[in-house]
Amino acid sequence: MSRVALSGVLLLAGVTACAAASLFNVAKVAVDVTAKDAVVARETGMAEAEMRAWDILVDRLVPPHARPRVQSFSHDEIQGLVAGVAIGKEEGSATRYVAVLDVRFDPNAVRRFLAGRSIPFGEDQASSISILPVVLQGDRVAHDAGARWRQAWERLDLANGVAPATLVAPREDLDARTVRDLQAGEESAYATLRSAYGYGGLVVAAGEAAGGVFKTHLAGEDAAGPIDAVVTSAFDRHDLDKTFDEAARGALATLETRWKQRLDMAVDEASAAIDQRGALFPDHGSEGAGAPLGRVGAIVEFRDVRDWQRIRFGLHRIAGLNDFAVETLGARAASVSFDFDGSADRLQALLAQNGVALYERDGRLVLRTR
Repeated sequence: MSRVALSGVLLLAGVTACAAASLFNVAKVAVDVTAKDAVVARETGMAEAEMRAWDILVDRLVPPHARPRVQSFSHDEIQGLVAGVAIGKEEGSATRYVAVLDVRFDPNAVRRFLAGRSIPFGEDQASSISILPVVLQGDRVAHDAGARWRQAWERLDLANGVAPATLVAPREDLDARTVRDLQAGEESAYATLRSAYGYGGLVVAAGEAAGGVFKTHLAGEDAAGPIDAVVTSAFDRHDLDKTFDEAARGALATLETRWKQRLDMAVDEASAAIDQRGALFPDHGSEGAGAPLGRVGAIVEFRDVRDWQRIRFGLHRIAGLNDFAVETLGARAASVSFDFDGSADRLQALLAQNGVALYERDGRLVLRTR
């Protein structure tokens, strides 16, 4: 196969392979496509990369409880959400296209797309941690296998996810006993490792083949708190790279799910405090949705303090919206109540003019910035 492009070549203007980390950037998407000719193979590969990147983005943004509600979208539907594609590596032949691509999505377009379909999403990134990948073989740290295990982690997009991380390499003096002690919950072992590999959150991803499976023991502390989790995947002794790639993806997914579940708890706490009359179209008998809402409750989801203030200011600017009250306030969600003397459609339109989206989720009003 002949190389047709150099690493880092820009495909679309304004997008670089080393763009700033963002939830809406999906890096290191690998494709390998064979078609009738090079042009079709490349076009098909690009489309496949965008669809894979979209699935990764949805997994990042949509909370676990709502993920089953997301339908499958076609490439035509999501193509307009792509802001650009950067080529990290590209090779081709007369019928084959192999590449590693970075796909960048337009944040505002994605927000409108999801909100317009009443799909809940969040944009909260955890604070970055360090991950120390090691392979244990009995009572020793296997440095040769550990190098390939680390390479599997390097093939992941660690910078842009909801649980960003940087990799640290094991020192020559790292011994299996320290790792075992950490897995057993010894605080002194964690303190020793953290001082050796930098302060802040540190998770040791210790891989070990046992009983025909590859077991990844995650121990230490991530942004969601202390972690002691084991992830198992198939072990193929004839294809270690495949084994390590699948195991690393599963371990990273575990870290991301922990963070998203932590945020879900804040939303659940806010939801529990909302009056059941907070449905988008409350029961007004035969009058239906055109009737005044009256007193309603809502969930407000926000990314940070500034986002929360922006929504509050938007609500205060709405004519006919009175007696606004904050019932509960969490780190990323609040429950509020207010009176509105117009219909739900009217409130939705007025909020949109102030940059706030309004939709219904599970019978409750949900507000977020557009």
